[in-house]
Amino acid sequence: MEAALTAKAERDAALLSATFPGAALRRFGGTVATRHPALPDLASFNRARGFSLHDRGRLDEIRAFYAEAGVSAALEIWEADEGDELRRLLAGAGLAPGARSLALHVSPRPAGAAGVPGVDVVEVGEGEDGAYLGVLLQGYGVAPKQEALRRTFALEHATPGLRRYLALIDGEPAAAGGLLLIGGTGLLAGAATVPRFRGRGGQTALLRRRIADAAGRCEVLGVTAAVDSASHRNLVREGFAAAHLRTIWR
Repeated sequence: MEAALTAKAERDAALLSATFPGAALRRFGGTVATRHPALPDLASFNRARGFSLHDRGRLDEIRAFYAEAGVSAALEIWEADEGDELRRLLAGAGLAPGARSLALHVSPRPAGAAGVPGVDVVEVGEGEDGAYLGVLLQGYGVAPKQEALRRTFALEHATPGLRRYLALIDGEPAAAGGLLLIGGTGLLAGAATVPRFRGRGGQTALLRRRIADAAGRCEVLGVTAAVDSASHRNLVREGFAAAHLRTIWR
């Protein structure tokens, strides 16, 4: 699943680097680092994924990769790698643990759960993504003046092969979510609900539809979510299990 996430990051980096000066992806051994100088405070776009003791000798290079673009390094450590020795190394470099997220997975089955009453799910075709992006931006709380973030989300959801879905409530676009298949792995990409429609089953309906569409097309369907978030709870209710914990050190 992490390999599939890395593959998506590489596709996104190609689009971002062509649009934003200094945006880049670079590998340091087994660590995959992405940076986005236009959004320097967001670790989701500026992090070195999968750093471990195997790459301890590359730590200075990784930090320099971010420093040259005026960005502070954020290292994402996976649970199986986070032992005492690595924690001492990171603390000695002036880094501290912060936000935590989970990688979760499910094996999609053809006979999924029923839909959600009152919610219709439609797949959005190419050239019809205005409503999809509008729902994402409203759901994420992105203001009109946040032009770099709005453009970034538009590019991330233009990844080749990404299938995009809308949940309609009372006939109105209420929630959005994506599905990307990479080899034998599926990824859920993006999940947001317009505030006034929250709590009405939009995300549950989107999850069930994407699980059903992934069945027979991939062996594993993965996703990431903040620990104990509403998204995390929704995923667990639909059968997703935790693969591993990821902690951001910065």
